[in-house]
Amino acid sequence: MNVSKTILFLLFVPLLTIRAEDSHTAVMQYLLSEKNQQAEPKSAQINDKSAIKSLLIHPEQRREVLGKSQYLRPDLPELYISSDSHFMIHYTTSGYNAVATTSTNSDGVPDYVFEAAEIAEYAYHLLVDTLGFDPPPQDDVDSPETDIYIQNFAGSAYAYTYPEDYVLSTSRPNDYTAYMEIDNDYMEAAYSTKGLDGLRVTIAHEYFHVVQLGYNWFLNNDLPGSENGDTYFLEWSSTWFEERAYPKINDYLQYLDDFFNSPTKSLWDYDSYSYAMGPFISFLEKQYDDDLLPKTWEKIKSQYAFQSLQDVVKEYGGDLITQYNSYVTACYYTGDRYDENYSISPDAAQFPTLSMTPYTYQDPFSINTDIQPFAALPINISFESNQYLNLSVNTNLLIGSYIIDENGTGDFQRKFDSEKDVYLGETRSGDQLILIFSNPSIGNSRNLDLTLTIAETVPMKILKLYANPYTWKNQEDLHIEFQLGNFINRLDFQIFNVNGQQVYKKSLDASQIEPGIFDLLIEADELRGRNLSSGVYFLQIMADDERLIRKFTIIN
Repeated sequence: MNVSKTILFLLFVPLLTIRAEDSHTAVMQYLLSEKNQQAEPKSAQINDKSAIKSLLIHPEQRREVLGKSQYLRPDLPELYISSDSHFMIHYTTSGYNAVATTSTNSDGVPDYVFEAAEIAEYAYHLLVDTLGFDPPPQDDVDSPETDIYIQNFAGSAYAYTYPEDYVLSTSRPNDYTAYMEIDNDYMEAAYSTKGLDGLRVTIAHEYFHVVQLGYNWFLNNDLPGSENGDTYFLEWSSTWFEERAYPKINDYLQYLDDFFNSPTKSLWDYDSYSYAMGPFISFLEKQYDDDLLPKTWEKIKSQYAFQSLQDVVKEYGGDLITQYNSYVTACYYTGDRYDENYSISPDAAQFPTLSMTPYTYQDPFSINTDIQPFAALPINISFESNQYLNLSVNTNLLIGSYIIDENGTGDFQRKFDSEKDVYLGETRSGDQLILIFSNPSIGNSRNLDLTLTIAETVPMKILKLYANPYTWKNQEDLHIEFQLGNFINRLDFQIFNVNGQQVYKKSLDASQIEPGIFDLLIEADELRGRNLSSGVYFLQIMADDERLIRKFTIIN
């Protein structure tokens, strides 16, 4: 059974001096309280990550939920300041919370304490100096360093991060100082990653939370069903960072079942997706660059996380729902279906298998169902006969893509976000058709009305021509996607300028080409040598005697 990476508490009510038990004790009492008991036994409830991860408490609800208005920091007698003075480690070498006393370091402190300090400094320098995030606000409790308390959690949770005081030096309403509590050994059976590796990913995860709390933590974000506000994005980001900091540890793999077993929920679903979407951030970075997440957090200073991410992707020239559809499509190539050409990362060989709604094709075939706001619906259709098929989607409000998996090879995929009537071509007995539809609406579910029909006559048409506008100076290749409905002997591709002059031609022997969908690539070097000027051009495709023409623009 997995345990939560973080229990992240909004536990602040200002200017109160009521003494109470320490924060960890209060939380454990709450978890074990009769009013929060479920059908499972207490020990299972504590170690179940879904139960713990849902415990996110608004500052104004602290007294109502936990029965107290303020909690004391842990009282630990020993102190150690990290090498670059960004962290103060609080610990003890005796009693229940004791760390092992083995010491082989030059500072003469327990090695576990020394390692925690070094790991924290690594996290600081990677986040702040390399990735460009703001350092966290100083709390000035005891001293200006970020405080880390080492206690014995006995496998109940990897760590706790506690927002404590409002930050008064900014104009933002939801900035907090914070401190961390971590376990004293990470050797309990409940931890998926043990020992020093468990310590490494935990401090990376938690320290990013401390940094995040100096930006803005919105508790209401206008997203349907987002009861925990932007908390989901804090967890996305921290889970992403532990993998960014320690790519060989892969502790995040334990959380991916939440998405892969139920991939049809709204993207911001806290209970299911908050710990499982670190790979989505990595996917977006590969599409754009490593500045994507720092840019998003900079926008979070003044707006909700989801809008911030949408805006940053848009600034890169992309669209978030289209990228999410591509991500879910890539999630098909995980586990036993891993394919380095399509998969998210080499780690995807260790990912779970994506759950899809299964169907078996029978003529006629149709699907009518709803897709949640900003969610995806993966569908798997298997075939027991051979046929040529057309796909019709009776909506212009969804985007989608498909894969034709020929007996497990998964060798063809294509998007149809602009084409709602698509010639799929031949599907044979044993093939599978994988359809991934995504709903771009933030506020409403949308209906999918889909039919598959036997293709009797198939028109030839150009499906996509991109990049458009095109520029060879950026070393872009020109892609031409077109569908072919008949057997032919010859294919000619020609480009004309507005004066009717031919400026490019390529001919193919098409006698072995079967009807289907094709992607022709004209490399940038082929066009660069022709030194084409900026202006309007016309692509002409000749398939024997049949002609297609598409206008496009070149900008140089």
